[in-house]
Amino acid sequence: MLAAQELKYVLFDEIPVKWIWSERELIRFREMWNEGVGIAEMAKALNCNKRSVALLIMDQADQELVKQRPSGIFGQ
Repeated sequence: MLAAQELKYVLFDEIPVKWIWSERELIRFREMWNEGVGIAEMAKALNCNKRSVALLIMDQADQELVKQRPSGIFGQ
């Protein structure tokens, strides 16, 4: 007996994500993070979408290059 095909959800399937960042962008991102800038404003300044910045935050936090901040990812 064949099992029914389970529907799958593909994360970010139709949403562009910025995977490559320049050193200058990383420095600017870290400055904004430390200043408490929110994710929407960071995305605008870095010319990308909020999902790309959210993934960058997770990456940089995993590498301990940014620390948790009181205002969280949404900023002040």
